[in-house]
Amino acid sequence: MTTTTVMQPPQLSNGRLMLLGVSSVILCISFIMSVFAPFPLALAIILYGRGKGYLTGLVGLGLSFAFASMIYKDLTLFGFYACVFLFAVAIAEIVIRGIAPIKGIVGFGLGFILIFAVSVGAVIKSQNATLESFILQRIEESKDKISEQKKIIEQNGDKDSIQVLQLLDRPDLIAKELMDAFPSYFFIGVYLMLWFNMFLVLKSRRLLLSAQDYPYSEMSLLHFKVPFGFVIVLSIGFILAVWGEDFGQAQYEIWGYTIIKCLGIFYFFQGFGVFSDLLNFLGIMGFFRTLIVMVVIFMANYLIAAAGLFDNWFDFRKYFVKRNLEE
Repeated sequence: MTTTTVMQPPQLSNGRLMLLGVSSVILCISFIMSVFAPFPLALAIILYGRGKGYLTGLVGLGLSFAFASMIYKDLTLFGFYACVFLFAVAIAEIVIRGIAPIKGIVGFGLGFILIFAVSVGAVIKSQNATLESFILQRIEESKDKISEQKKIIEQNGDKDSIQVLQLLDRPDLIAKELMDAFPSYFFIGVYLMLWFNMFLVLKSRRLLLSAQDYPYSEMSLLHFKVPFGFVIVLSIGFILAVWGEDFGQAQYEIWGYTIIKCLGIFYFFQGFGVFSDLLNFLGIMGFFRTLIVMVVIFMANYLIAAAGLFDNWFDFRKYFVKRNLEE
């Protein structure tokens, strides 16, 4: 006689709801783990419904404002949590409405980035300033914090300290570095948060609510493929990055690197799916698998992105299947 065990949904108590909300705030306060801050809040909205979930997010906004104003004396934390709340709402709505995960996060991400760019542009225009002068003004306002940072760097005595100190003494160079690097890193940051938190939500939702039938799972993200036509755009970015100055404009080189980095995050997602299937094929599970994944993400992310790019030609997964069949 065989028996089957049906996983039951968890008891949706107010204590669990409060724990999810507090977890989101704590993750937001942390440094590296802040990228996962939307996950518990999105899960709260899905499990408890929009009313209780949104209310939990609003309470989190209040807590983050209290921490930011009374402890840190800086509203940056509050602004970041507002973005976390918005990301959590977007992820939850994508799941609740049954929208394809890739379509949902790509569409929302582009919309968020566009709105952010328009908002920053409107603020700069309202002050009759240029982007460079706007950044220089913000740097001037943070002069005390920069001085404190310089003292810390001087005490460390690291071999790279001289270069860092020279940069901190040149606000104009800081402004240029920010203008060149911020667009690509902001783009990457937005999609990293969306992808990882969507992955966690889909995986947790399937496990916690297994009695219901859902059209998508985390495999929808792991089997993602960048349309082949974007290889042309990537090639243009590569040409600009390598030979941009030869075309008469040094800015072309910056544009090229920006294109490569922005498209690179999507090839990273594709490569990560291939890497995950490779670990499955090798039978690597548990803590050792988690350790390998973390090391590769932080130390070999460019290799993962390269694997995603070349997967368009070699389709690495078919080799895993072929070897399985031979055995």
